[in-house]
Amino acid sequence: MFFPKSLLFTIPIVILRMEDEDDRQFVTELYQKYKLNMYYMALRIVKDPHIAEDMVQESCVKIIQKLDKIKAVEICKRRSYIVSLVRNTSVNYVVKNKRQSKYCFNADDEVLAQQPDLDSDIEEQLLRDCDVSIVKKGLMKLSEKDRTILRMRYFDDLRDGDIAKYLDIRANSVRYYLTLARRRLCACIQELNGDQL
Repeated sequence: MFFPKSLLFTIPIVILRMEDEDDRQFVTELYQKYKLNMYYMALRIVKDPHIAEDMVQESCVKIIQKLDKIKAVEICKRRSYIVSLVRNTSVNYVVKNKRQSKYCFNADDEVLAQQPDLDSDIEEQLLRDCDVSIVKKGLMKLSEKDRTILRMRYFDDLRDGDIAKYLDIRANSVRYYLTLARRRLCACIQELNGDQL
């Protein structure tokens, strides 16, 4: 899985220059926790690793500008807020470049037209970019229920209704359980990747 060393091992200068030590520590922790999510959301939209790094840096500036608002957000919702901020920054960049360039938009037009499930997009990108052996190890750390629902969706290519019948759950709950399973798998993968650094 490609992840730029500049983001992996350093903290953006804009964060290091923050005057208030408590705020600097808070933003540093946010960055360390969500940098992977931030980078993959930006990369998914701009399709260029270097520009994606720039989008992460620019998003850090916006995080600092909106720090009071981010602190007020519930801890469990901060990830979605930050990823959404990166998404908006990246989409704005692409739209601005599209106006200034004769070249076509290099991301799917659907990205701009639809509001995607941000968590699943990032998680699916992470899973696609991972080494197969790491994914297998991550799967082995999951519960049987999580492994089953992931297998049914991604290996057996079953629809929500079919999965719901097999697992004896409501069809509109399938996406919820898939999201939870993907999150758990991604957490295991990140943990395994951290062990390898």
